[in-house]
Amino acid sequence: MIVKYFLLLLTIWSWASPSESEDAYAWTKHKLIAHAAGGIKGKDYTNSEEAFRNSYNNGYKLIEIDLSLTSDGELVARHGWDETYGQKFKPDAKALPYRKFIKLPYYLHYTPLDFERVIKLMKQHPEIYVLLDGKGGSAEDTKKLYEKVGEAIQDVDKDVLNRLIPQMYYREDLKLLRKHGFHDILYLAGREEYSAKSVIEFCKKNDLRTVGISKARVNEAFVTELFRQGIVTYIYTINDLDEMYTFFEIDVHGFYTDYIIPEEINDWERQEEKPRS
Repeated sequence: MIVKYFLLLLTIWSWASPSESEDAYAWTKHKLIAHAAGGIKGKDYTNSEEAFRNSYNNGYKLIEIDLSLTSDGELVARHGWDETYGQKFKPDAKALPYRKFIKLPYYLHYTPLDFERVIKLMKQHPEIYVLLDGKGGSAEDTKKLYEKVGEAIQDVDKDVLNRLIPQMYYREDLKLLRKHGFHDILYLAGREEYSAKSVIEFCKKNDLRTVGISKARVNEAFVTELFRQGIVTYIYTINDLDEMYTFFEIDVHGFYTDYIIPEEINDWERQEEKPRS
C-alpha cells in the first residue's frame, strides 16, 4: 500500500510546477471529511459551530460546510431549507430570513453559522480546510450563491482562500468557480452523465485531482482507473469502519463521514504498514 501511494503522489506532483506542487491539493493527504461539519451527540447535518469545533477536537482537518442563501440573500451554513434539523420552523423549502435563522439553535443546543463566522473559525485554526457544498436547485441558484461567496472573500487572506475547497456537481460550473479565484476543486460525479474516460479527460484538462462519488455509484474499475491517473476519490457518506476498509482495498482514497474519527483510520493504516511475518 505504501508503494501504491508513493506512485500516486509522484503522478500528482507531475501535474504541477515545482512552486504549485507545494500547496495545490495538499489537503488530499487527509482521508476523512467531516460531513456537514460532522455529527455531534448523535445529531448530524447541523453545520453548527459546536459540530465544527467538535470535529476539530476529534482530529479532522477537512470539514465540509453546506452553504445556502437566506430569503434576504445572506450566506449561511445550512443544508437547504426542506428539513428543520432541529430548528423550530415549518419546513416548506422556503428560505428563512437571516435574523430568524441565526437565532434558532439546532436541537435547542447548537449554534447556527453564517459564512463570515466560518471564515473566522478558519483563521483560528489555520490547519483546517473547509469544503463548500453550495445548495441550489439550478445553475442560476449556484451562480447567485457563488457570486455572494465571491463578494465575501474579496478581502480574505490568500492563506484562508487556499483552504476553501468548493465541491462542483456540474462541469459547466468550473468557469464560475475559477472566476472567483478557486483552484483546488472536488468534482462530485453523478448528477450528469459520465464515464471513467470523460471524467479523466476533464480532470486532466482542468487540473482537478479529486472526485467524489456516492457509495451507491462506486465501481471498482472506475475508481482504479482514476487512481492510476493520479485522481483520488472520496466516497460519501460512510459511518462504518468495516465498510471503509472494504473500499480502501479497491483504491478509494477517503470518505465523508459523520462519526468515524481520523484516529480510527490512523490505527488501521498503522496496522497495514506493519511488515508481515
